[in-house]
Amino acid sequence: MTMTTCIECGNELSPGAKFCASCGTQVGLKKEAFDLSPDKLIEKFKEVSKDASVKRIVIKNQTGQTVLSVPVTWGAVGAVATIAIAPWLAALGVLAGVANRYTLEVERVPTATVHV
Repeated sequence: MTMTTCIECGNELSPGAKFCASCGTQVGLKKEAFDLSPDKLIEKFKEVSKDASVKRIVIKNQTGQTVLSVPVTWGAVGAVATIAIAPWLAALGVLAGVANRYTLEVERVPTATVHV
């Protein structure tokens, strides 16, 4: 029997768990990280927010502190409402001038399980 660990906190997960009992992260998500300059941050955010497999976007500063965590929810028609993303884009515009580098982490479900 193989024990699975949480992608967020590293704790062992119970067999058949849907969420981590320690931090609440959804089980089965894949995580990607992109090291970006401030001028590429908004562009990459827009790009990944259009992907139906994305569940959350986390932005960390150069010291690894989370500065923004955005849940991405897809509607029945399969598109993120622009009005829901607009406030996050405004916040990113402010963040872009604060630090030299950012890490944009993308949590996504495996593409075989995406239902739009």
